[in-house]
Amino acid sequence: MGRQIHHISNQDFYQMEVAKQPYPAPIQQHARFAVCFWQKQQSTTPYIWFLQLPVNEQGFINLAARDQFIQLVIEALGQELNLKPSEEQQQALANNQYIYKPIEEKLAFFNAIYKRDTQLAPSEHYLAVRRYLQNDGEWGNWQSLALQGIADLVARLDRDDNSKLLSQAFPHLPLEVANKTLELLEHAKLDQQLSHVIASLHQQQLLSNEELASLYLRALAGASVKPLTHQAIKQQLANANSIHSFIAVAGRLWQSLSDPHLLKYFLETIADQNDPELFQQIFADLVFIPSLRSFVLAQLRDPNNSEALQLSIAQLIKLYQSPKHH
Repeated sequence: MGRQIHHISNQDFYQMEVAKQPYPAPIQQHARFAVCFWQKQQSTTPYIWFLQLPVNEQGFINLAARDQFIQLVIEALGQELNLKPSEEQQQALANNQYIYKPIEEKLAFFNAIYKRDTQLAPSEHYLAVRRYLQNDGEWGNWQSLALQGIADLVARLDRDDNSKLLSQAFPHLPLEVANKTLELLEHAKLDQQLSHVIASLHQQQLLSNEELASLYLRALAGASVKPLTHQAIKQQLANANSIHSFIAVAGRLWQSLSDPHLLKYFLETIADQNDPELFQQIFADLVFIPSLRSFVLAQLRDPNNSEALQLSIAQLIKLYQSPKHH
């Protein structure tokens, strides 16, 4: 439940929980999970914890924080986790720093993939969204569409011809529907056709609306055509004038930054903004991602850095050598 929503196997979760494996994509220096567990008496209805635990600079979970959370669970629920907690117990458990509430779009998408992966039917809003996308020429009648219905469709792009349906409809969608769909597509796998459609629409928005273009760019995080994603990132950065572009790349397309040339271009573009605070925030964010850490740190010593990047790095080092960082 971090930068994107992905399934984690029980084995991988265990390895992360005992700090033998780093959390792959920390967000705000935390590992975030949706943990589902079932009571023996009510095997069809799970309890879900949205859990966040701090990580260190290498992405490993802070074991002291983990132990404190476990102690809070025991104090709130006792040793019998298979018994239904009272309202008072649930409230006690919810009121701690390790439980958080995801944003609305992530909640909707989590609900959609949970139902999909447990062979449960999607919400009653799913068919309404499909009918809307099939109803060519009636794009203005979107007000009754529910976010959950859009999430159900995006979670099922590989079923019911949904990807083709969305690809054909997307260029016609009103801004309100397009924006919500893009926010959900950030967590999905896009086939070749849909990847090309989103990339084309991204190009159309680049010169007129950088913020909207960044939403299309974020949606390409799961594109199956990786050269499309790399090209879109370069185009976005070439036109970048606001923080939206940099957040889109660092927040959703970080995997593309394992390309050293693209990473350098990204950092140099931020340095060109002459905003030390922005550079420091993005740098600190990227260095906490285990798969990027070595690449990001290598940039500190690269003799081929631009003058602007050298200056930004010098300011960064000076900041971390100041007394308040010791």
